Amino acid sequence: MECRLKPILPILGSLLLLGGAPAAPIELADSMDQLIPLNSSHWKTGEVDGRVCLILHTAGEQRPPVRRPGEFALWKSEYPIGAFTIEAATLEPESIRNRDICLIFGYQDDTHFYYAHISSSSDNKFHNIIMRVDGDSRTRINRESDPEPRLSNGWKILKLRHAENGDIRIFVDDLTVPLMTATDRTYPVGQIGFGAFDDRAAFATLAVD
Repeated sequence: MECRLKPILPILGSLLLLGGAPAAPIELADSMDQLIPLNSSHWKTGEVDGRVCLILHTAGEQRPPVRRPGEFALWKSEYPIGAFTIEAATLEPESIRNRDICLIFGYQDDTHFYYAHISSSSDNKFHNIIMRVDGDSRTRINRESDPEPRLSNGWKILKLRHAENGDIRIFVDDLTVPLMTATDRTYPVGQIGFGAFDDRAAFATLAVD
């Protein structure tokens, strides 16, 4: 299935980013009708560590023309979302050094979006980075060099803030100090999503600011 975003008026993004209190967390296991997965057969509901959650049980595969997350699900929304928090856990064994979870944002279509690659390792190239996908190319845009790998075993709290002025901040567990930051104005608004580059993962709750 190809994920595509209907045009969104930028002014709506401005209204959302001005704020208010975060919404109550959404239980993702009960929200399959709110998701647009690349491949629905790769997803199921189940239990991880005693929690009912949404599980990416089959890792995605690469597809031309550019390397990007192999499997993810977009959240259906009439309006662009500037910030969200999600609880997630990697399902790969600790022996897999580059296991990951990806957050998708600024999504326009399958080859135009941003993703945050949150990994158990960091190399300043492909793991633990913020990337812009632009047609048949991709570019790392985060400021930090080799940010601390925080994707350990167990559930993690991941937060993303994406402002229309291009300010991007990624938080992992510590929701005060960002792990990664960037400034890029290519995609000021767009859909959000979550998944993994080439691994399995679980997702419990989503809270949209």
